[in-house]
Amino acid sequence: MDDFILGESFAAILTETTQSLVCVYDREARIRLFNDACERATGYTRDEVLGKDARDFVIPSEERDAFADFLQFVFKTGTPSPQVGHWQTKSGGRRLIAWSNRPMAGADGVTPVALVTTGIDLTDRESLKDQDDRALLGDPEAKLVQVSRLASEQKALRRVATLVAAEVSPERVFRAVSEECARVLQVNSSAVFRYRSDGRATIVGRHNRDSVEVLAIGEVLEAKESSAIGRVLRTGAPARVDDWGGMRDQSEIAEAIFRVGYRSSAAAPIVVAGALWGAVAITSEDPLPDDTEDRLGAFCELVSLAVASAQARADLIASRTRLVEAGDEQRRRLERNLHDGAQQHLVSVAVKLRVARSQLEVKPDITARLLDEALQELGAGLEELREIARGLHPAILGEHGLGRALEVLAGRLPVAVTLDVLSERLPDHLEATIYYIVSEALTNVAKHANAGDARVTVAREGDVLRCEIADDGRGGADASRGSGITGLRDRAEAAGGTLTVISPPGRGTVVTAALPLTS
Repeated sequence: MDDFILGESFAAILTETTQSLVCVYDREARIRLFNDACERATGYTRDEVLGKDARDFVIPSEERDAFADFLQFVFKTGTPSPQVGHWQTKSGGRRLIAWSNRPMAGADGVTPVALVTTGIDLTDRESLKDQDDRALLGDPEAKLVQVSRLASEQKALRRVATLVAAEVSPERVFRAVSEECARVLQVNSSAVFRYRSDGRATIVGRHNRDSVEVLAIGEVLEAKESSAIGRVLRTGAPARVDDWGGMRDQSEIAEAIFRVGYRSSAAAPIVVAGALWGAVAITSEDPLPDDTEDRLGAFCELVSLAVASAQARADLIASRTRLVEAGDEQRRRLERNLHDGAQQHLVSVAVKLRVARSQLEVKPDITARLLDEALQELGAGLEELREIARGLHPAILGEHGLGRALEVLAGRLPVAVTLDVLSERLPDHLEATIYYIVSEALTNVAKHANAGDARVTVAREGDVLRCEIADDGRGGADASRGSGITGLRDRAEAAGGTLTVISPPGRGTVVTAALPLTS
């Protein structure tokens, strides 16, 4: 187990999460990894906790049973389960922690043998923010308000986490997030937005305490600078609008919101895997308190964990479905190609050879002609087979490497392509993945982008292989319109990597794949 925990499979995770609490447990609740942030939060050193039962050190006694149930659920199902709970410190204090987690499979690639958790310390976020507010801590009534607020928010987050653990649909999670935000912040309306590559936002979750039907689920809105969600999109930070009445003539949304009696709104970002995924927005008929954005922002940091888990599960299910369907379609296509092409040529060869054999002694001149025709048919059949094999895996890729294979590919396209590809040979699966991502992306450029030039860059950045395909076309690429982006993302994720697309209308498209160089 020690070799597994310290192996390369954790290197990428630890590199990217050193600013967060990172702790790894085995099936017996023993701590196998405890990073610097964990040491700072608890006061315990690695030497004091590594290999020890977490329940004897950092898990409070009243939460021992819940922690054991949580571990049992994850190791039994292999399913992540976001949690909010406490850690006890060496000095006897408590820290409130929100956890995201990921089970890690063993040698069989299936059975979980360890649980990697990354956490956010929420303890200080609920204390008052500035010196004037800190003075209120001596006021029992003010402190009671803070405790009540914290309890309300934690109950809301636990309800959302329970839905995620129950593997309900992302749509149900988004609705729950909207409902809990409206309840916790005591506002009329709340919505979850997911940002699109074209600068707009889709409503994926909605809750109205007043049963007002404004801005329904599925509606797509312009994320304008004048709106709170537009400001979040551009800054990545919480934002607010104090008076929609003064903006009624700027958009239909402002007019609709003002017409139903709402006056103010706020929004905060949802960040998933380090990227801006969307936002939660709230609206109210009364002016919002000054600390609304901060409260909503802190709440959204935890919501991000739930959204990430729900979205990851939905994406995984959808990806598996697409892979199965794509495999079935490829097999059907291969069968059709063999039947209509190479098989017909080979059948013709067999017929001609049998006729030639029967005429060998009585009509030798016919035999010679039939043999010539059979040779031609055989050559055509072999060429068909080579073409099919090239579609399965280009021979030039294995023989001459990625750079030469991309040169040949670029030479067949009607768009001018500039290549900047590293010269070293890569593992076969990485070369094939990059080749097909570039091939599909450039095919999209040629068919849809109306571009004059494209550039392909493949470079090593530490332990990551980064591939970028950029064009000067019309942009506006959208996976929902069947542009092939979903297939590209599936290929990248199947290799353990990620794929992003930036395609603002009128300003070209940039497709970036990042693949790990280590397994």
